[in-house]
Amino acid sequence: MNAGLSTKNAPSPSVVLPHYAFGAIALVVASIMLFFASGDIASAKMIASPKIVSIAHLLLLGWVTVIIYGALYQLIPVVMEVKLFNENLAYLSFVSIAIGISMLAYAFWNPSFTLMKYGGELVILSVILFVINAIGSAVKSKNKSIENRFIITSVIWLLITVIFGLTILLNLTHQWIPRSQVELMKIHLSFGLIGWFLMLVIGVGSTLFPMFFIVHKLKKKFLNWSYIFLNIGLVLLVISMYLKASSIILIIPALTIVVGVLLFVRYNYDAYKNRLRRKLDIGMKSSVFSFILLFISLVFGFLLFIDIDLFKSLTTQFGLIAGISLVLGFFTSLILGQMYKTLPFIVWLQKYQDKVGKFKTPLPSDLYNDKIADYQYYTFAVGIFSLLLGVLFSMKIIIQISAIVILFASLFFAINTFKILFHKEKVEPLTPIKK
Repeated sequence: MNAGLSTKNAPSPSVVLPHYAFGAIALVVASIMLFFASGDIASAKMIASPKIVSIAHLLLLGWVTVIIYGALYQLIPVVMEVKLFNENLAYLSFVSIAIGISMLAYAFWNPSFTLMKYGGELVILSVILFVINAIGSAVKSKNKSIENRFIITSVIWLLITVIFGLTILLNLTHQWIPRSQVELMKIHLSFGLIGWFLMLVIGVGSTLFPMFFIVHKLKKKFLNWSYIFLNIGLVLLVISMYLKASSIILIIPALTIVVGVLLFVRYNYDAYKNRLRRKLDIGMKSSVFSFILLFISLVFGFLLFIDIDLFKSLTTQFGLIAGISLVLGFFTSLILGQMYKTLPFIVWLQKYQDKVGKFKTPLPSDLYNDKIADYQYYTFAVGIFSLLLGVLFSMKIIIQISAIVILFASLFFAINTFKILFHKEKVEPLTPIKK
């Protein structure tokens, strides 16, 4: 049982659970949009087409960020050993990002600068409230671990990401930054994908993986060096992109970031190798699978910086593959897996914590359907790999079929998510022990 997620400092379930519901819906909607954007993706003419940008924002903000919000509200009290700074701010932050990202996704799909502006402002408001909550909690915490540092640093990068995103929108009319929108979007993506998501995944993953693998006393030196390499690499990458550095120069920050990621992988390899829980359940299978997709993302991301004529002709495909395998691959697979490790236990605590020892209660794993979880795992694996092949060879029909398969995976996930969220309490009298 995930005792590590149980704490007297945990917030009300009503703070956490709506995030999982909205995230599941956002993933289903993004999967549907992926089908209708297959033409844009297959044409590989422009990575920043309105439909692709719309899907990217819905996945990054409506799916990944919203789920992360909810997970962190539960995890912050565990990692930082304090109560959440302010639960009311968490409620307001959720409403703001739910409305804001809905407006943004629609405004990018059907271009509307006004909706983009208001939606962006609501997302920024949500982020500010979230940052206040996270940093406010950190200030009260006496735990200054490397995992804690990763999480707080990622929150700061998140704030930078959304402020820079709004700046890009305003630059459309004012033109006060002497760079193209595509160049600014690359910097924006770097802030978000590396600074916010990747840093946060490392902070959360380095906390949860050892907990679920049941392993102790891992060497933190790999995490410490990972933190240094990732932050230095990101700063160098952004400066190099803004100054329009050559591909040879860009390889330096790219390699620095890759080394930072590999150090995190090395840390988790130790956790996997020394685990006491030898058999992997569906949640951990999906989490381990996510690292295959991370490797694919790193390889194709690195190929973008290699100055070879053949690779130059495939720049858009490589960029899409790197982004898809990171966002819809690594981040999504990790969340799909960790949902089965966190959400059932959160709901179980709400329903049964005060009944243990008094009644016979189900296990957290009894709150969802194992077969549906298996279907989700295999359909997602098939869907994501076929999607990457479709993008590489610019085949619209393969992309459409992949989108349908991924839609099934997202529906399976949504079914289990809502099955957990709407679980009805089931208790039985304890059977007396015969003497």
